[in-house]
Amino acid sequence: MDNHLQPQLKNPHELKNVLREVPVSYELSDGRVIKTLLVYLPTKDGVSYHSTLFEKIREGILYNFVFSCTEIQKKLGVDDNKSAEKLFEKAIRKISQHTAKGELGELLLFTLLDVYFKAPKILSKISLKTSRRMPVFGADAVHAQFHDGKLMLYLGESKLHADFKSAATKATNSIKSAKEKYVDEFDLLDSYIDFPNINPKLEAELLDLLDPFSSNDIASIIHSPCFIGFTEPGIISGAESEDEFLKKYTDLACDYISDFFGKAEKQGVDINETTLLMLPFSCVDVLVSEFIAYIGIEK
Repeated sequence: MDNHLQPQLKNPHELKNVLREVPVSYELSDGRVIKTLLVYLPTKDGVSYHSTLFEKIREGILYNFVFSCTEIQKKLGVDDNKSAEKLFEKAIRKISQHTAKGELGELLLFTLLDVYFKAPKILSKISLKTSRRMPVFGADAVHAQFHDGKLMLYLGESKLHADFKSAATKATNSIKSAKEKYVDEFDLLDSYIDFPNINPKLEAELLDLLDPFSSNDIASIIHSPCFIGFTEPGIISGAESEDEFLKKYTDLACDYISDFFGKAEKQGVDINETTLLMLPFSCVDVLVSEFIAYIGIEK
């Protein structure tokens, strides 16, 4: 088997310059090491700066998030200099103002998993929606990658919320639910699995590994990354330099990380089977409003 799945996004270095990583690691109070990814946006005039992110979303993230690789390759393969714009416009028609907040969170989770985890999306749920106002059910992201020859299935959860701790409560409950309902995800994968370097042989081998009705220990390959985007204006507007902001961010994160993993354990989620991805904004509601306006999302 080809022990590598190709990431979907082709400009990871550009995206890492927009969604910037804080190079820091954490342990819980009892010394246990946990997995985290702290990212942040550039700031301007004391607030989080969204325009560059929105540009990248328009240039390709959105349609890569919404559609399968096979459909994108088919559409972009047409000799038409407007094919990318047509894909973008079709992607917008899958999203409504009613669902935009949740789907922006899912889009950010998709981007971080592809860019930082190098794990491509293997199921494009948004493309399967029959109504733009309908949310996605089950896991918010279904990605995969091999690590040391072993397949890792990422069933991701995302929350965009004004309050981190409220989001953590909801997210950890959703993580538990998504794992319990994995059979529903597999049925979709069995019909619609897709990723950049897919071929019939690799597809069959992956589906065999992912089959919950086989003798495989499915629980051992499922990982549950959780993205939480949250409102935190104080650490952004109150910092006079990027270094000061990063210090405030990493200090605040200690409390939030402890809260998240404590809630995960109460839900029966093994802390080794989840990663917390964090991104602060000056205001989540402003972020979503600007996203709707910039992208041109209809009701």
